[in-house]
Amino acid sequence: MTEARITVREVVRLLLEADSYPRLGNEDWPVAAHMEAAAIEKAAPAVASSDDPPEFAVWLEALRRRELSTEEREEIYWAIHDYFAGEEAQRVR
Repeated sequence: MTEARITVREVVRLLLEADSYPRLGNEDWPVAAHMEAAAIEKAAPAVASSDDPPEFAVWLEALRRRELSTEEREEIYWAIHDYFAGEEAQRVR
């Protein structure tokens, strides 16, 4: 059975969900890390859409690099949060 194709936007949203996962106790950190790893794994076969901003590809490529610094990773996640917050604000208008 073949798995349904996932879009780049869906992968970025999964990363946002993983980063937003509440870490209230020590047991929550591995859950969030697993969510992030699962999303990163889906990034390679993800299909880009013509309306995806170019940042999506840059973010996914960077997050797949193991040598990415903590500062770079945090900057990417802040950008992801900002992007979807702006998208949500436009939807409310």
